[in-house]
This record gives sequence, structure tokens and C-alpha cells, in this order.
Amino acid sequence: MDMKKLSSPTFIAIIFITLAGFGLRLAYLLRSHPFIDEFTTALAAQMILQKGLPILPSGLFYEHGMLFSYLAAPFIAFARQENIITLARIPSLLIGTATIPIVYWIGKRWFRPWIGLIAAALLAFSPEGMVWGGRARMYALAQLLVLLTAFFAFEGSRNKQLAINNEQLAKDKGQRTKDKARWLALLTLLAALLTQFGALMFAPPMVAGVIFLQWQTTRNQKPETRNTFHVSRIWIWQILVLAAIIGVAMLVKRLGQPLGMAQLGEAGASNPLTELWNTLAYQIGVTLDWGSTLKFLSRQFGVPHHLWLTIVALAGLGIFAMLLLIHRASAGRKTSLAAQPSSPAYIFLWLVFGLTIVEMIVLLEPFRRNPRYVVMGLPLFYLITAASLKYLLLLIKGWFALMKAQTGQQRWRRYTFRQAAMVFFGVLLLVTLPRLWKDLLIAWRTPEPPYNLAFQYVAEHRQPDDAVLTMNTSAAALYLDRVDYFAIQNNAGQFLLDYPEQPVDRWLGAPWLGSASAFNSVLNTGEAWFVVDTQRLTTFGFYLGDWLATLDTQMEQVWAQDGALVYRTRANRNPIPTAPETIINAQLGDAIRLDGYALDAEQSPPQLTLFWTALNAIESDYTIFIHLRDEANNTLAQWDRQPLDGAYPTGQWLPGETVIDPVSLILPQNLPPGECHLALGMYDLNTLERLPVAEDASGENAALIPLLKGE
Repeated sequence: MDMKKLSSPTFIAIIFITLAGFGLRLAYLLRSHPFIDEFTTALAAQMILQKGLPILPSGLFYEHGMLFSYLAAPFIAFARQENIITLARIPSLLIGTATIPIVYWIGKRWFRPWIGLIAAALLAFSPEGMVWGGRARMYALAQLLVLLTAFFAFEGSRNKQLAINNEQLAKDKGQRTKDKARWLALLTLLAALLTQFGALMFAPPMVAGVIFLQWQTTRNQKPETRNTFHVSRIWIWQILVLAAIIGVAMLVKRLGQPLGMAQLGEAGASNPLTELWNTLAYQIGVTLDWGSTLKFLSRQFGVPHHLWLTIVALAGLGIFAMLLLIHRASAGRKTSLAAQPSSPAYIFLWLVFGLTIVEMIVLLEPFRRNPRYVVMGLPLFYLITAASLKYLLLLIKGWFALMKAQTGQQRWRRYTFRQAAMVFFGVLLLVTLPRLWKDLLIAWRTPEPPYNLAFQYVAEHRQPDDAVLTMNTSAAALYLDRVDYFAIQNNAGQFLLDYPEQPVDRWLGAPWLGSASAFNSVLNTGEAWFVVDTQRLTTFGFYLGDWLATLDTQMEQVWAQDGALVYRTRANRNPIPTAPETIINAQLGDAIRLDGYALDAEQSPPQLTLFWTALNAIESDYTIFIHLRDEANNTLAQWDRQPLDGAYPTGQWLPGETVIDPVSLILPQNLPPGECHLALGMYDLNTLERLPVAEDASGENAALIPLLKGE
């Protein structure tokens, strides 16, 4: 080994950068709570150890991140429950760290060593690289595989002269090398697709990049050597293999039963070719929504540490285009700018990364424009940014030479281009580093809810017959070996499998608990635990107000940490009925119906449970009035409140939804003798106008409910 190379500043720098990137990822791995999807990856790896395939307890073939799940399986083979996620993260740590020197080597090979160093440093200190390099998910692996696919595709297509005296020998060896590189590109593409099917969006841009390189190579060849039979035959075979690879990836994705599709072989599945096409088509949709597009671009390229990199990349592209035009216009004249050759690697990188972003904007549904997919192409973006600095420096160099020519050497002789470049890089670092540091701290300090700790708490305190309810069934399987109900009220379709008996969750096959009424019924049968986190409980819209009200009155929070919450059934709770004892069917306006009520007069205070149904969308938030009347219709007490004490206003009710609304009636101490009753209805608080009650017997737009007799 050449000791001179080992002691070179460049070698020392890349070692330092790699170790720094490893340290960041390791620290994140050791201190961060698991991301919610990491539990599913660990569960899939467990199933691989048990069955040889990532077939989850629900029967679902979990193809998402399949190759990574196989890599993680050996690491968790002898893991204990408390460290299973930590061990499952190790492949991402190793792969994410290894990608750093590979980026350097590619930047050095395609451009210059300092460009490779900058690109490697950007990846090493990237918040996204730190996060996904420390999680048990497939994105670090997909990132490496996309980078290698781009590398081999470029190496297999560019025109590179070999230093061999025999011209024909050099030509044959070069052609064999390029053929092998393209085969390797196909192999790494297959691995990328089996790691994350979303990597497919990089394939068409890479094909476009290869076509560009082939066009450039063919244009530079002599006419008699263009398009030989050998080259054509290899290309035909590789095109067929590319089509087969995409077909295999689509088949594996289809085996994973994408949302809304029946399992292959079931009655709901059509012929294989149609199913493969549907697998691709369900993810795409030609659309261009500027609002969602700007939101997506701002989320990925508008964050502080990427904003200036994006500006540098776009500026470099503009300067490169200008230099290319000057070069062509100069017709070979020797000028400082025109003499700069074009860089096929720079164009190739822009084609691959730029067209992928265009694909995401134009061909993907807005909800699929996830920055996680862009993470797979971040090394390409960092190479583009580092290479763009070269063209910015060329512009500075040209301006520097122009100033010398116009003002004379006397004024500029004490300045050098190297000094100007150092000033430029210094300013760029001063602008970029504080923003990068800020985003690193945000990624470092943003905690994920520690479901692992929450379920460990449940495991230590629950009784064998206690029911366990959660949305995160994968974590429950890892730490409890069971779960009784998949508890999510709203927007649940994306997480369900439609079994004939009843829908179940995609991971464990637990029965779906999808309404506040069903939730309440489970609580009425015995002790129960509910594990959730604050964002999914209150922010993401998975649970509505009636569920939250049931949770508040029927369960108590017994554990909380970093947003993870554990609830247990209250020991002294007053059970809420799940169906009305007395049917009323009084329609209020054209959108609300009072189905009936249940009255428990033995409770103290008495509990009146109202059952409302939203017939249509409700535009306003109405207030409920409840008047306690004596036999002479005199008002003895009055309660005015929004449904569920304001937790679930009528404007949020969904059409067809039944809302269970318990009301505690604090009665006057001395009720007059005789029969008492309730008159209730709804009104608009802004206008005090009551909703009309169909077939109203009271004459005041109110439904009448007998209550009790006074002493």
C-alpha cells in the first residue's frame, strides 16, 4: 500500500468525514426512539427467521423493504425484546456509512477529488442521512443502490479512451467493460426495486441519461464504426432484461397486496397482466397541482440546509449552460471560458435527478410526493451541488481574468484566483453551516413516540385477560406477542385487509375497532389498555371527538413519555350505553337526527346519553339546549352545551355517523312533586335560531323526554 497516499490530506479528510458521518448515525441509532414503521421492519425480519419469507401474522406478504428485512434478520436472530430495534438498525448504520466514501470515489472519478470530498461531506452531515442511517428502514440501502445503479449506468454508456497501444484491443476491452457495467446497473436496479419499489421512478431518467450518453458517444465516432452488430445485440438483450426486472419488481409489489387489491389467487383478482398494470397504475396519476407542488418542493429543497445547496446547484446549471453556448459559438477559438469542455457526468446527473423530481411533480398523486423518496437520490443531488461549485469557480476565474485584462496587471497582480476561490468558499460555509447545524439539531431533538417503552410498561402491569387496543399492532406483537383490536376510527382504509368476516389490520390481522360505539362496547366487557401517541390521537385525524370523549370519561392515562400514551380502563367509571333505550327519531333541520336516548337515573348525578346521527354534511357548529320542566312546563334548570362538551362540534360530524353524547344532569336539590321532563334541541349560537324539529309536538322546536318524579 502506498504510504504516501495514506498520509495525503485528501485521504485524511475522507477518513475524518466518514468517521464523523458514522458517529452521527451511531449516536442517532443509540439515543432515538423507534420510528413507527421500524417495528414493522423488525416484525418482517422475525417472520423471515421463522418462515424464510416476510409473511406477517396477518398473512400479508410484506414486500416493502424486503431486501433490507433479509439483511436485518441475522442481526435480530438472538435479540432480546428491549434491544430488537437497536440491532435491526445496524445494517442502515453500516450501509449509510459505507455510502459516504463511495460518493467521494465517484465524485473523484467523474470530476475532481475536491468535488468528491464536498459531496461526501454533504452526505455525512446531512440530517436525512443521519436519520435514515440510524433507523431500521430501507432508505439507506435504497440510497446506496440507486447511487450504484446511476454509477454503473454511466460507466456502461460513456465514451472513455483506454491507455492501450493496440487500438483494436483497447476498443474491445473498453466495450467489454461497458457491457459489464450495464449488467451491473441492471443488477443493482433490481436490488433497489426489491428494497423500495419507489426506486422505479429513477429508472426512466436513467434510461434517458444512457440514451444521451450513447447519442454523444455515437456522434463522436467515425461513421464506419457506428452501431456495430455486437453492440446492438447486447443492447437488445439488456433492454429485454430491464423489462423483465421491472416486471419482477411489479410482481413482488403485487404479492404485497397494495391497498384496495385482493390477494393474488382470490376471486377479486383479475388476470396477471392486468394485476401487474394495476400495481403500477394505482401509484401514478397525471396531475399538476401547483399548491401541492410548491409544498413538496419547499419540504425538500426549502429547508435551511438544502436551500443554499439548491441555489448553488441551479446557479451552476445556468453557468454550465452559458459555458456550453459560448463554447459552441466560439467554434473552437481558444478563450478561457470557451475552452472548458462539457461534462457528460454533470449532464447525466441532472437528467437522472432532475427528471425524477419532474416525475414526482407530474406523475405522482400529491399524497405520494414524500421526501423519503427523494432521500434515495440525495447522493446524486450532493454530487450535482459539489460539481456546480466548479462552474461557479470558472465564472469567478473568468471574471478575475477579465478584470485583469481591463484594468491592467498593476492593480490585480497581488491577487490570485486561489485567494478569490477561498473567499468564495468561506462565504458559502458561513451561510450554509449555521443552517445545517440548525437542521441537524432539529432532527436530533425531534423525538419519535417510544412505543417500545409504552408496550414494555403494559407488559409489566397488565393481567392475562386484559384487552389490548392500539393502532401500532407491529410494536404490540414485538413486545406483547399479541393484540386484541386494531383501534383506529377514521381514515382506516389504508391500514386494513378486507377479510370476509370483518376487516383486520394489515400486520397482525387484529379485528378492526372503528367506531366510538365499538370502542365503548369493548370497555364495557372488562379491563382494557389503549396505547397511542399524541399526534395520531389529536393531530392526524385518526380519532374523532366522540372517541376522544369516550377515552376521557372511560379510561385514565397511566403512562406518558415523549408523546407515547398508555390508557387503562377507569376503576370507578360509569359505563356509557352503546344503543338507545328509547327511540325518538326526531329530525332537526335537514342534517341531524336524534335517534333516541338512554337514561340512568340511579347514577349521581343522573346520566342522560343522547344518540345523534348526521344525515348530511353539517355546515355550522350547533349548541344543544336541555331544559328541565315540571308538569306546568316551568323551566327548573337549563344546560347549554356543544356535543361532547365541545370536544366534537357538529360541523365536524361525518355523514352517516352516529355520535354518542353522555350528559350529566345536575338536578336542583328540591324538585317539586310531580312528573318532570326534558325539552331539548339545537340552535345556532350566533343567531339563537333553533333548528326546526320535524313533527314537533312541543310547539317550540324541541324533543320531549320524560325524566323522573320529584319527591
